[in-house]
Amino acid sequence: MITGAAATGKSTIGEHLRGRPGLLVIDGNVLGRGAKATAAGRRDYVGFWRYVLAICREVRSNGLTPVVPCICLPDQVLAAVTDEVVHFLALVSEPETIRQRIAGRQEASEVPSPETHVDFDTRLHAVDAVPRPHTWQVHDVSRCDVAQTLTVGSAWSDRRA
Repeated sequence: MITGAAATGKSTIGEHLRGRPGLLVIDGNVLGRGAKATAAGRRDYVGFWRYVLAICREVRSNGLTPVVPCICLPDQVLAAVTDEVVHFLALVSEPETIRQRIAGRQEASEVPSPETHVDFDTRLHAVDAVPRPHTWQVHDVSRCDVAQTLTVGSAWSDRRA
């Protein structure tokens, strides 16, 4: 799972990894549109993550490593885990950087409430670790450029594939 607030680079890393041998990038926003657990305003995040993890299991059973760029909190995902190991790459930032990036987005879905993403980023900053065997890696996108973030995303996925 590649998580982070809006405009931190989740989709950018996903596009960068798309088509690499052994990986299948699955957009979490696309999955969210088709999930009963989150349709019609429902907020059954554990149910949603069970759905996503079932898709990931199927991808793995076909010899590929799933990579899911999405906005997620590790406790919600891990509450849905049965026998999977989840590796998280958390893209964090600074409040003003998030606001600026959201304001500067082009050709992306509109973000109606940037402050909810600032709050989400604060919640990600508060995560120190996840229980083993799951892994948690943090990358601060406010301290580097896009090329460096892509390098971090590539190295993270290479360790998982």
